[in-house]
Amino acid sequence: MSDPPSLGRTMKAASTAAVRDGHAIVKAGEFIEARFGAGVSPSLAARKTLALLIAKAAGEAWQPGSHVIAKRDLRGSHESNDRIQDTLDELMDIKFRMPSTSAQGRSATLTAALLAWTLNEHADDGLATVEWEFTAPARAVLQGSDYYARLNRAALLAFRSKYAITLYEMGCLLAGRREPRWSGTIEDLRERVGVAPKTMLNFSDFRRFVLDLAKAEIDQLAAFTMDWSEKRGARGKITHVTLVFTPKDDDATNAAADEAGRHSTGRRSRREGTADTIVDPASLIAVAATRMSVSDTLRWPADDRVDEFKTPELYAIGRALGGGHAVQRLADQYVRVLKDRRRQLVGEALKADWTKWVTGCSAKWGRA
Repeated sequence: MSDPPSLGRTMKAASTAAVRDGHAIVKAGEFIEARFGAGVSPSLAARKTLALLIAKAAGEAWQPGSHVIAKRDLRGSHESNDRIQDTLDELMDIKFRMPSTSAQGRSATLTAALLAWTLNEHADDGLATVEWEFTAPARAVLQGSDYYARLNRAALLAFRSKYAITLYEMGCLLAGRREPRWSGTIEDLRERVGVAPKTMLNFSDFRRFVLDLAKAEIDQLAAFTMDWSEKRGARGKITHVTLVFTPKDDDATNAAADEAGRHSTGRRSRREGTADTIVDPASLIAVAATRMSVSDTLRWPADDRVDEFKTPELYAIGRALGGGHAVQRLADQYVRVLKDRRRQLVGEALKADWTKWVTGCSAKWGRA
């Protein structure tokens, strides 16, 4: 009997990221390079949800057995869970195709689903969960995977184009390589990003609704930029595309991280330079405070994630007084400096300390 394959680098990296860096999602390169099954074009919600499930399972994704995630972590900015079941149903129907080898050692194509089953609790309270298990073929790929991409969670969740997410994942896989590019036919690229058959058959439409939109978002939110070149064949028809992902310098990378942490309102205007955002700190914090029930005691979040729905008052202070810097960046620095002391601060004491920290960082770093 042959020995089972050893655990690859991907699952080890995912375990490390889950412990040390809650802001990164480690995704196996095999799944980034895989094609969606014929006729499948997953929705924006499905692509984001799949990334969140992979992040939650982390380095345990290859093992048999189920994983559990809180429904509040899946619903994003929506206040109800009514869309989660539809998204889970969609994920159950998604299949991937990737190169493989048969039992006879011959080149083959593996077609498989990622999720074997899901269990969605009916409750809508803060304790409600979704449970799922990866399929055996998916676990085998994850167990042996030796190459991966580190996705920025905030950036991925900020995308509004479903094609941008897939191209962003490709960029995360390629941007650090000596040759950070992908080349292929138009049909290859359509399959990679999951464009539905018989849609955008004219390349000008594909360029406008896939490449142009993806580039705009990636250039604004990612640690790299995306460009492409086109190759024409007979009669001047475009037949091939080469994508190039170029890493940004430190300043541009920090600016992208700040933008990913901002509220989506005004993002397009900021990208196009057509409007300035004016924020009234007092009114913003007052509105945020109304989201908290009278029984809530202001506490630092257990997972150190400061956002506008889970910790609205802390988030509002960061957004209003943080000089335009990403709220999560401010929170990360706060955690590094205060360490365990942040758990001891509650109520007005936490609010005062966080306000002092945010205004201090704004003065030190300048406006973003």
